Amino acid sequence: MSTNRETIRLLCKSIINRLENRKAITFPARLRSIVQDELFDLVGPYIVSEQDIRERALAKMGAKAEQLQETSFTESDQFKAAKALVKAGLGDDVLNGFYFQRPLKTIAESIVAYLMRSSHIDDVFESDEELERQLVEIVQKFDPKELH
Repeated sequence: MSTNRETIRLLCKSIINRLENRKAITFPARLRSIVQDELFDLVGPYIVSEQDIRERALAKMGAKAEQLQETSFTESDQFKAAKALVKAGLGDDVLNGFYFQRPLKTIAESIVAYLMRSSHIDDVFESDEELERQLVEIVQKFDPKELH
């Protein structure tokens, strides 16, 4: 499955919807998009998508195009090599096409802290530990194909 920034936005939407459906949090319906956007702003920088990797690889190729032209690599080989370099710099935390730049538990802790302090969230009905567990589970089971 290929992921992009919109897939990350769908993940944030799914997190909020599932927590709300499980009655773990409550907030005014009119603030739904604000809560989802704030969550995306919080976690977006720590999740790299397949599209981000492609863009970084293409940028790397552009920066090295002259050097690469002097080799016998085809353009496809050059792209694969650039993509492998980008992926190598991202670490090993990969799940469902998302490359996590921080451990999932750390991201879950950040989300819990956001939920607890946000003026847009009326109530949180779970302990920090239970919310973190639920968040990790939601992210692990996330499949954007099921959302359509």
